[in-house]
Amino acid sequence: MLSPARSLVLVDWNGTVMSDLGRAVGAINAATAPFGVRALDRAEFQDSFTLPMRTWLLDLGIAHEHVGRVEADWNSGMQAPAPLRSGVRETLATLRGQGIVTGVVTAANEAALRYDLRHHHLDGAFDHVHTSVRDKAARLTELRALGERAFYLGDTAYDIESARAAGYVAVGVSEGYQRPDVLAAAGADHHIDGFGDLLEILDLAPVPAA
Repeated sequence: MLSPARSLVLVDWNGTVMSDLGRAVGAINAATAPFGVRALDRAEFQDSFTLPMRTWLLDLGIAHEHVGRVEADWNSGMQAPAPLRSGVRETLATLRGQGIVTGVVTAANEAALRYDLRHHHLDGAFDHVHTSVRDKAARLTELRALGERAFYLGDTAYDIESARAAGYVAVGVSEGYQRPDVLAAAGADHHIDGFGDLLEILDLAPVPAA
């Protein structure tokens, strides 16, 4: 069993903590429609999505001079209700109860993430929150010393590659912004369907419901 005090669990946000593929599809379609970009369905979103965001928008056909506006409109569109992934609350309670350091490292902007935290009453649920991260590998490397053994959860190849580059155990999360086979090809060490599956990887028993 891991030594809880020496463990670190950091997570991506959109598509990882949030089960918000539908919200993301709606947000990008609304943001790109004024520029004549054809609306994406869920499968097309997953097939095309990549990070950093600027690269994706350029790939979709947005001109360089309009990328900033589209990204701002996307961020506004992401401030809308979306469900948490199953097991998030219970898993966080277990991690925090065992003294494991938790945190968010995400490209999502602060306003959008704070919206979700307030909406789901998760303010204070994480020890560290880092938003608008442009270079995840660099930020994860900065935080690596917080735990002897560190885990990063994400739903994109960029997340997995960043985690591995920074010396984390990379955990791919299904039903996010990219498909499981893409995460596997990127080198995910583990793959989970529900957030609670993380506890098995950590060899922790869940905290009983109150």
